[in-house]
Amino acid sequence: MNSSVEHGEPARPTSPALGQVNAEAVAGALERALDAEARRVDKGHPRSGATALALSANPRWDGSARLTVHIQTGEGASEPRSVRVVGADSVISLVYALSGHDEDTDHVVVLTPLESADLGEALLGRFLGEEVVRLDNWELLRTELKVTSIDPRLYTGRLSWLADTLRNIRSAHQFKLGTGVLKLEQALSIAVSVRFGRSPGEQIDSAALLEWTRNPASVAAFTHLHEDERDELRAEVERTLGAVPRVLFKLLDRDHALDAVPIGLALAQLDEAAQEDRPGADREAARTAQHALIRAQERYFGANQPGAKDLKDFGNACTAALIRLLDGSEDAQADETVRRAEELLFQLSASHVAQASSLLDAGLHSRLAGLGRQISLALGEDGLPQPQDLREVEEALVRLREHRRHTARDKQDQARAATNAVRLLRRLALGSADRPLGAETPTTAHAWIQTHVQQTGWVDRAASAIRHHGGQVPAFDQALGTLYGRVRHWRAEVDAEFATAVNRWNSAHAPTDTQLRSENLLSRTARPLAQDQAPLIVVLDGMSMEVAVQLAEDIQAGGRLAEVGQTRSGDRVGAREGALATVPSTTNCSRASLLTGSLTVGKQDTERTGFTALWSQASFGSRKAVLYHQRALETGAGAHLPAAVQEHLDEGETVVGVVLNTIDDALSRGREGDEATWTVKQIGKLGSLLDAAARAGRPVLITSDHGHIWDRGEATKTHSGESARYRTGQPGEGEILATGDRVLLGDGTLVVPYREDIRYTDRKDGYHGGFSAAEMVIPVLAFVPVLDTARRGRGGSAGDSTPRGWQRLTPAEVEPVWWSQPLENTSASGPENRISHGSGQSTQAGSPTEPVSSGEGSPATTGGARSRRKNQLEQTPALFGDEATTPPSLGTKVVETAVFEASRARVGRAPAAEEIAALIDALAAVGGTHPRLPVSASSRAASGPESHPRAVRFLKMAGKVLNVEAYPVLTLTDGDRSVELNTALLQQQFLGRD
Repeated sequence: MNSSVEHGEPARPTSPALGQVNAEAVAGALERALDAEARRVDKGHPRSGATALALSANPRWDGSARLTVHIQTGEGASEPRSVRVVGADSVISLVYALSGHDEDTDHVVVLTPLESADLGEALLGRFLGEEVVRLDNWELLRTELKVTSIDPRLYTGRLSWLADTLRNIRSAHQFKLGTGVLKLEQALSIAVSVRFGRSPGEQIDSAALLEWTRNPASVAAFTHLHEDERDELRAEVERTLGAVPRVLFKLLDRDHALDAVPIGLALAQLDEAAQEDRPGADREAARTAQHALIRAQERYFGANQPGAKDLKDFGNACTAALIRLLDGSEDAQADETVRRAEELLFQLSASHVAQASSLLDAGLHSRLAGLGRQISLALGEDGLPQPQDLREVEEALVRLREHRRHTARDKQDQARAATNAVRLLRRLALGSADRPLGAETPTTAHAWIQTHVQQTGWVDRAASAIRHHGGQVPAFDQALGTLYGRVRHWRAEVDAEFATAVNRWNSAHAPTDTQLRSENLLSRTARPLAQDQAPLIVVLDGMSMEVAVQLAEDIQAGGRLAEVGQTRSGDRVGAREGALATVPSTTNCSRASLLTGSLTVGKQDTERTGFTALWSQASFGSRKAVLYHQRALETGAGAHLPAAVQEHLDEGETVVGVVLNTIDDALSRGREGDEATWTVKQIGKLGSLLDAAARAGRPVLITSDHGHIWDRGEATKTHSGESARYRTGQPGEGEILATGDRVLLGDGTLVVPYREDIRYTDRKDGYHGGFSAAEMVIPVLAFVPVLDTARRGRGGSAGDSTPRGWQRLTPAEVEPVWWSQPLENTSASGPENRISHGSGQSTQAGSPTEPVSSGEGSPATTGGARSRRKNQLEQTPALFGDEATTPPSLGTKVVETAVFEASRARVGRAPAAEEIAALIDALAAVGGTHPRLPVSASSRAASGPESHPRAVRFLKMAGKVLNVEAYPVLTLTDGDRSVELNTALLQQQFLGRD
């Protein structure tokens, strides 16, 4: 058989053979061939004796050699047929395939790349239809998808590629159609979604398209598609998505697609910097940015440049893509994107634009340097800063916080250091040279102890944070070093006054004095806490106030326990308290006295015996009690707590005491990392104990036997002593002579240092035993379970887990006011909500300009808290007034839009519209372009749940409603501790404002 053509005769056009077929294609082709033969017979033609079928296809067959197919015979009936499938890539092999005789086979299907013209009439006569059957791709796809029909619009020539594409997709992905008809829109949607990196049928939006550019293999695969397919897919995406793909495909044409997001970021930064009419714009810098923008467009687009609006929309989409990376904790990808965008700006001679950016790292470093310079100016050569010196510092901090990257995971240390530095400046500015604490200088020993709980313990926490900061911005790092030295000097002066006042009381107090101290701590706190339920008492050996405030925040953030404070006689308001350690402030003295309820010296046996005997007394309710030391908590794999401990916690009648030594051990052995933070997870079995107590409904008391100080490289050995921080003899500079019944060693007389830079033994990581506030003040933290049925009562109501005489404490009631609010007349945003100089208290209630979380989680302790609560109560809005004429709030405007209604309708179990409106208004009240509040406060403002996990879920659902097209309008930051609102994006998305 000659299949060649004579010279000069045009070759007949033939379409290429099909690719590899499957059993479904074979069955469908045979059924159609038999159906055609039946129709031919019905028209009067003689029945063909052929039972074989020649099918144009790849001769490779991976299926079973024999198939059973069911042929429809009419009226819903079918008949099984046995089919043998063979491949034949030549005429000889095709003849051989037909020569085989098998009585059990009804039909033979031969897969061949040959055409009918290659076979001749005699050979064709042995096949049904006397031809090599070529299946239409769409019909083959219809068989494979088991749909009833194909949309006629798909048969147009320009879409001839789509059937093969869908078949290829189906070989790698499973997908189902919702109807019996394959429609044009469905077919294109499936092709678009897979070619741009998604699952079949998944919606492709601008965000998905930009994410696709991060995958070099996917981009390369797209560029190697057949021209018809590539052009049609581009047209479809441009038709549905508009500006972003129009610009992106221009970049693709010039081989810049892999840099699409960095280029978009650079273009957005240049466009913003080029606006001469923006507030505070530098005209010369704006013109330089305009020239750089022109160079960028020529470099990346050549003569085929997009329109200005398309470029702006593309830049905004790329900015949103970076923010999604940040919010999704894809830090490595975000860092690489930012680094590349900065590199492009430097190539365009626009480094000043990067340094002014609110999104790029160069801008963050510039703002940190600016803050460092302002801190240095405020500190001056020596002495304390003045309140009027802090206005520029506060403005620099606001600018830093407006930078979108300042809370990125690898930037959080910088953000914490900046926030803590400003906090320390505020506290220093409230004092004076002769009165370090200013107007809040205590006059009694009790007040000095509470001052450490409410003020100086927080100073220690902030100082440790800036000391452990490892920076990359010299101006900022130098300022922190100067500030740290100034704070240490200030703390030394405060400790000198603390030591004088407390030593005077310690040497001459009356036995009936009500001052809270180690030997009466359980009587005055644990016993009242146990009135309804036996408590869990955890003694964290060596826990200082600096550590306690961090642990309290972490525990409350867990959502299972709420902190409470005891209301003492004559005081209607509960408060966090501190107790006084023994002298020396060591474990064998102070812990033994605490656990036995009397001044004594002893070890673990003494503590266990004394603890049990104390709780068995009638005054303690004649309760059973058990005390576990750290070694007794060791377990095997898979167990959180030993069985005996778990049983005691579960049964609820026995007072359970536990001693954990993690913090104290760190003083001699050091910590694993150079860090200042402490969390529950870092304290051995503390997390498991708290979870068990919460499940059992037990109140929890967390306290210590003494605090500690760290060796900051400043301590020197001045004498040889009995221990690192006490000795016998006569006191020298920085030391006091302690006497009285609370001095448990040295025959009632010891020399103890109050200065932290004195030691009497070889160097360790930290010490205790001295008379500084950090060593002598014992933190007292009390918690009750957060019950689902609990009411928000102030204590003692039915269904509330708060015991009588105790009150729930909010973060605002325990943190210093200066921790979250600027001083009076120093804020960049106005005079309200400031601390009066010399008082340390808020002069007016309202939303602080500084987010309460401040990048460190929920805050925690303070003088000034009671005044703040009183002011808030006094300023409750009137029930009647001019509200009828008040213009609608931002939240109300947003939820009344059609865009909001449509978005909310798409989110299952979305919060109510009024709840989202209240959330928006609460955040907007903070002020700024990216206002932020703690998760619990935000949820509470929207009448949402108060427990942290539920509040997070509530806010995430609100975010799904507000984050239209995945633009980050409402985002959770700081490890889900804070929520942030992008007010500009909110108004752009819902109110149509640029």
